Amino acid sequence: MSATRKFLETRTTSYGRGGAGNIGKETSDSVPSAADLITPTLKANHYTTGRGGTGNMARNDPLHPELARASQDVEAPNPRDPEGPHHYGRGGAANISKPNEEEARIARERNAARVRSGSRGGKK
Repeated sequence: MSATRKFLETRTTSYGRGGAGNIGKETSDSVPSAADLITPTLKANHYTTGRGGTGNMARNDPLHPELARASQDVEAPNPRDPEGPHHYGRGGAANISKPNEEEARIARERNAARVRSGSRGGKK
């Protein structure tokens, strides 16, 4: 048995938002392949460019599908290391973290370096 197959048969994963009914064993069918991650071409006559409303509807040009794709793609904001108290998860006191002085100093230095370099990358 391959190491990957053994890993998949023993790995437990959560599906959905919670509850025991959403916990199960990982299968090779549940692991996305490279083909699953390809962004599809929009084929509808109209598409949305925002969260709703007629002002966010645009006409699709089938000769230029890259225009529809570009208008829907949104770049993520530059990552920042938290320099002070911050929340993880959906809320609650158990999801609050406060860096100590050394962690805050390192975060400030990393954030400043990212701004200077224009980096969107991860931590060193």
